[in-house]
Amino acid sequence: MTKAEAQTIAELQQGLPITIAADGRFSNSLKPLLTQLEMWLNFQALKADWYGNEDFVLSFDFTLVRSLDEKMQQLKTARAASAESWIVESGYAYHYESSRLTTIAFIAVDDLIQGGVGIEQAIKARLIAVANSVGSKHGFLALS
Repeated sequence: MTKAEAQTIAELQQGLPITIAADGRFSNSLKPLLTQLEMWLNFQALKADWYGNEDFVLSFDFTLVRSLDEKMQQLKTARAASAESWIVESGYAYHYESSRLTTIAFIAVDDLIQGGVGIEQAIKARLIAVANSVGSKHGFLALS
C-alpha cells in the first residue's frame, strides 16, 4: 500500500466533515436521501475549497426533525443555558461552537411536508443557509 492510499483510507475512516441524519421519528427509508444530501453538501464544500486548510475544517452535524419548536423546547428542558446560544431561523436552528469549529443544526421538515412540493430543494436550501452562515464568519466562499 502506498502512502497516498493509506492516507486516503485514513481520511475515509475519519468520516466526512458534514453529516446529515434524521431523528428517531422518521422512517429508515429516508437513509438513501440523507446519504445523497450528505454527499451533495460535502461536494459543494469541496468545490468551494472549504477543506483547503486541513487544520481549519468546519464540521456540521445536521439532523432532520419534524418540528423545530418541539426540538428547541426539548433543548430548553434538557440544558437551559445552552438553548440560548442557538440561532433560530424559519425552518432551522443551529449552534456553532467556534473553539471546536463544529456546528450542530436541526432542519425542520413538517412545514415542507405540508406544502408537498420541492421538499428536497427546500431541505437543501436550509442546509446551505446554515453552512453559509457559519462559513461566512471565516471568509469562506458561499456554497450554492
